[in-house]
Amino acid sequence: MTLLGKIFTLLVLLLSVAFFIVSLLANSSHLDHKQKVSEFQGQAKKLETTVDELKKQIEQMKTSLAQEQVSRKSTLATLQTQLTMANKDLAEAQTELSTKTGLLTRNTQIISEVTDRVSSLTKQNDTVKTEIDKIITDRNDQRKRVIALTDRLNGLLSVESDLRAEMTRLQYDATLYQAKAETAEAALKIAGIKDYEDVPPTDLKGEVLAVNSSQQVVVSVGRDDGLRVGHKLEIYRGGQYLARIEIKSIKDDQAIGQILAAFRKGYVQAGDKVAATIN
Repeated sequence: MTLLGKIFTLLVLLLSVAFFIVSLLANSSHLDHKQKVSEFQGQAKKLETTVDELKKQIEQMKTSLAQEQVSRKSTLATLQTQLTMANKDLAEAQTELSTKTGLLTRNTQIISEVTDRVSSLTKQNDTVKTEIDKIITDRNDQRKRVIALTDRLNGLLSVESDLRAEMTRLQYDATLYQAKAETAEAALKIAGIKDYEDVPPTDLKGEVLAVNSSQQVVVSVGRDDGLRVGHKLEIYRGGQYLARIEIKSIKDDQAIGQILAAFRKGYVQAGDKVAATIN
């Protein structure tokens, strides 16, 4: 209940008391009016004193009410200011919340992208690990092959060393044989004997492979058969003697000879036989 309500209640109470006193006076006319008047006056004084006290209380209540209103206005203004500040803080907080919500959304998106990237990198890492394992396996295989090849190379180097030693020995022997051959050749020349290398092996036999218009004949025997440039071969067909050729150029398995016109007895063709001598 407010202060104003209390004041009205108190006034109603005073009026009720006054009407009650008037009623008592009207109903007590058979009593002594003088005594009643004295009593009434005493009561009236008490009532006046009570009314004065009530007025004082009312004034005090008005003052208190005014102070309370001022206090309430001040409090209300303070609350209004606080409300304004609170609304401002709320708006700033909402703005900050909106900003942070946007940042949270962006960060969530970034985290999702980073998670996907990490997943992709993890897969790539697994692939790289697999490739590295394969490379390591290949490297180990290559190392084994290198070791085997190194061992083989060392063996070949050892063989090469042996071959070089053998070649040195053979070169020494060749030099020795060359010196002997030169000595023998000189001795043969002094004695008027023909060098045995100017004569083809007696058992040499082959056939004519081709004949050109310059009377050059390709035969199927060569250096591997003991034939040399300058050797002379006989050509025949069946029991018929055809011609003699002189070797002009030679390969390992065939040679080219020129038909000697002084010894030509027939027409030479591919398939004819060639021999060092005809029995």
